[in-house]
Amino acid sequence: PSTRSVTGSALVDRTAERPTVRGTIVSLIGHRELVKNLVLKDLKLKYRGSVLGFLWSLANPLLMIAVYTAAFHYILRITTHGFVFYVMLGVLAWTFFVNSVTMSTGAIVDNGGLVKSVFFPRAILPVASVLFNFAQYVLTLLVFVPLMMIIYRVPPSFEMLLYPVFLALQLLFTIGMALLIATGTVFFRDVRHFLEIALAALFWLTPIVYQFNQVPERFRWMVLMGPMSPFIVAYQKIFFY
Repeated sequence: PSTRSVTGSALVDRTAERPTVRGTIVSLIGHRELVKNLVLKDLKLKYRGSVLGFLWSLANPLLMIAVYTAAFHYILRITTHGFVFYVMLGVLAWTFFVNSVTMSTGAIVDNGGLVKSVFFPRAILPVASVLFNFAQYVLTLLVFVPLMMIIYRVPPSFEMLLYPVFLALQLLFTIGMALLIATGTVFFRDVRHFLEIALAALFWLTPIVYQFNQVPERFRWMVLMGPMSPFIVAYQKIFFY
């Protein structure tokens, strides 16, 4: 059914308006307060009633560092210096991407009542999901990166200034994927189930728990075709290599 609003005495059929990328971006900027409120609402709901609050978002990577150190260093006997740092760079970036696209599958279809009752840019819903996960990702990075650089004695370098650039590109890419997946789920509910299988396979096709230079050259193009591989390889080159 079309969404209609009254302007004076005329009815405006919103479905007759053909959306454009520029128009969507302008509309998102115009509704930036709504985006901010949705992100803050999700953050507050996640930690509501919790004693430690946002500190829980930092506890997870600290626990992962301890577990990976025990697993790779003492059990698998991997002697590569800073390998846990290498793995965590990929795991955190991958987790942000996976959580964002997974939440975006229900961003529109699970808010049917809101979508039908109020007119606003539908793109706001998946974008807010991505920004919610991005906020947690950044909070984690603010603790994780300095801590790991101290533990493994990684000196600051000029190349590290490129990190925010790739981080911004990853954010834009993730928003694009979230919009695509959220739209697809509206028409095909199978997208949710396909995504679960695809992400499980893509994890092992992404150089997270193995080094990219270990992949035979003739297969490296396949690895780089993964949605997150270029970003993760860039992070590893900036901090690990």
